[in-house]
Amino acid sequence: MKTLHRLEDLFLVTLFLAALLALTAQLGSRYFLSYQFSWTEELARFLFTWIVFLGAANVMRHSGLIAVRLIPDRLPDGPRNIVAIFMHLLGGVFFAILTWVGIQLCLKVAALPTIAMGISSTFEYGAVPAGGALMAVRSFGAALGIWRDGLPRDTAETLM
Repeated sequence: MKTLHRLEDLFLVTLFLAALLALTAQLGSRYFLSYQFSWTEELARFLFTWIVFLGAANVMRHSGLIAVRLIPDRLPDGPRNIVAIFMHLLGGVFFAILTWVGIQLCLKVAALPTIAMGISSTFEYGAVPAGGALMAVRSFGAALGIWRDGLPRDTAETLM
C-alpha cells in the first residue's frame, strides 16, 4: 500500500507541475512571443479538475476532510462506531453513484473534441469517476476498519 500511496502523491505533484508549466507557457507566450498558445489555458483547467478530485481522495486518505464531531464524540464507543460506520457507508454510496454518473457522462462526451486541444472531452470529465471511485473505495474501507477495530478516541480521526 505504501507504494500505491507514494505513486498517488507523485501523480498529484506531477499534475500540479504540469498545470504550472502550462500556465507559465501561457504567460510567456502572451507577453514574450508574437503568438499566443491557445491550448495552455484549457490544459491547465483540465489538470486542475483532476487535481481537485484526486486531491480530495488524497485528503480522505489522511482523514483530513471536514467533519462535525460534536455529537458523535459525546457518545459511548458502541453508538459512536455505528454512527461512524453509517457515515462512511453513506459517503461510499454517494461516491459510488458519483462514479457511475461520471462514467455515463464520459461515455456521452467521448466523441466531443475539446475546443483548443481537439482531444476527447473524456480527458476532462474522467476526473469525476476516477476521484469518485477512489473515494468510494476509501469510504467502504474506512467503514470496514471501524467495524473491525473501532474508532479510536485519542486521534484526530474524522467520521468522513
